[in-house]
Amino acid sequence: MTEWKKKLAMAENNETKRVFGMLGLAMKAGKVVIGTEQVIAFLQKKKLRLVLLSSGSSEGTKKKISSKCEFYKVSQKELKIQTDELGALLGKTYTPAVVGITDENFAIAITKLLDGENA
Repeated sequence: MTEWKKKLAMAENNETKRVFGMLGLAMKAGKVVIGTEQVIAFLQKKKLRLVLLSSGSSEGTKKKISSKCEFYKVSQKELKIQTDELGALLGKTYTPAVVGITDENFAIAITKLLDGENA
């Protein structure tokens, strides 16, 4: 069983599982940008629809991403997982603090799930 599937199985509730599942689908579809610098580059190109921060992101990273998202008018949400868990969820050996979603439909679905609405 892959790390991503283990994290998905251990998720505490159904909504969290659905968010992780949607993020996994977006990843497989190639609609996810990983890492602070990549996210900033895609924000500047106006190609992101949603930015997700892990709860373990540093204050500096949170401030930098928040200001960029505000400037480029892109929604941002915080995931209640640490950076190492986000890395495992995405199948990476490193610990990304930030991911960006490039597809509008994935962004809407993930936002609805994080806000507690049915997607």
